[in-house]
Amino acid sequence: MPIIRLRNVALIALVPLMALACSQAGKTPSDRLNPGDQVPLGSLPELDGNREVVLAKQVHDAYATVFIFWSMTCPSCREALLECQKVYEEYGRTSVVFYGINFDIENTQGVRAFLKGEGVTLPHLWDRGQRMTREYKALDYTFSAFVIDSDGVIVLAQYDHPPDLADILREAINKQLPSGARP
Repeated sequence: MPIIRLRNVALIALVPLMALACSQAGKTPSDRLNPGDQVPLGSLPELDGNREVVLAKQVHDAYATVFIFWSMTCPSCREALLECQKVYEEYGRTSVVFYGINFDIENTQGVRAFLKGEGVTLPHLWDRGQRMTREYKALDYTFSAFVIDSDGVIVLAQYDHPPDLADILREAINKQLPSGARP
């Protein structure tokens, strides 16, 4: 009898671990956009509300476009955004477009205050209904970054915050630039 109880205890202990592993394993490449996928485009207002940005025009007029999805409630996201800001500053004189899109749609004042306080100048869009966030399948992740070529095709889909994020972004962007346009 003690052996049966021990097995039951072991099985009970394993069930939550298996459920956790399955929830993480459920995020497969088919649950994401991947390099080679055509991107969904539309238009979104700037976070400050000054103008509506037609994303298809922006993408087709640039060598590369970078979309950064992030949340203020996530420390790793804030750190990743600051890394993206540095990359944005490096490519400021090239034809590369950057847009941040924050998940905290109910707290635009807080997002604006955070961006200003941290000196983040890369443009931000307001995805009020989270349509674009859903289309990019970014909602299940705390941070996602996409590099898109001038034909509207994804060349990089990054669904996490790796320690070498800035280098990964630079490499994907540089592959889209003519050699004379690199910073």
